[in-house]
Amino acid sequence: EIAEVTGVQTCALPICSSQQSSMPANSGLDPARAGGEKKRMLQQWLDQNQYSRKGILRYEAIFGRTYVSEGGETTTREFVAQLNLKPGMKVLDIGCGTGGSAFYMARTYGVDVHGVDLATNMIELAQDYRAEMEAEVKHRVQFYLDDATTMAYPRGFYDVVYSRDTILHIDEKEELFRKFLHTLKPGGKLMISDYCHGDQEHSQAFKEYVAGRDYKLHTVKGYGDILKRAGFREVDPADKTGLMVDIMKIGRASCRERV
Repeated sequence: EIAEVTGVQTCALPICSSQQSSMPANSGLDPARAGGEKKRMLQQWLDQNQYSRKGILRYEAIFGRTYVSEGGETTTREFVAQLNLKPGMKVLDIGCGTGGSAFYMARTYGVDVHGVDLATNMIELAQDYRAEMEAEVKHRVQFYLDDATTMAYPRGFYDVVYSRDTILHIDEKEELFRKFLHTLKPGGKLMISDYCHGDQEHSQAFKEYVAGRDYKLHTVKGYGDILKRAGFREVDPADKTGLMVDIMKIGRASCRERV
């Protein structure tokens, strides 16, 4: 199998963050022994904390309706433009959130998008928005509540696997990327934006924040190396910190206006 990666990694902290609860101390349960307990715990934590319905709507107030990722449609437009999408292509959107990218790709490029998210509130909102869409979009977009690390992937099915700011939650990235490679058609593309960290010594506040959210961060280069080990070719890890800082400044200004 040969697949291309158009990788966009970001390095930034979320904006407008109020006091956050931490992942439970036993969130590192061994899935082989604990069965679905780890998934259930993470799903429950996401639904009740970071991705509560109120929290999701707060993200949308900053990034735009149906968007929960940095930059909303602005960054979606920039990232998707690199994929050379054609009508009828199949796209798998991992961590689809409330559907913004899926709706954009279906409407703009005429592709079929299957969106997957572990957060119940995300999928429920995405389904609500889908019901409002024009038929040309509604019939091209489907959303599923599932765990990207454990769900079954059809072989050679998708032209593109797309993921925005999601995989930082996942420790076993190489194993997940092998699944992406398995489900991509020969010559298919993987587009990821995700949070990374730099090479410098990090502040205690940063370390505590990352630990509290149970994020699994790497450097941009390290992220690209994981993709290569998983079997991807033409990997292009790009540091988009500058873009994200500009987006965050706009978001912070928006936050202040709402205070």
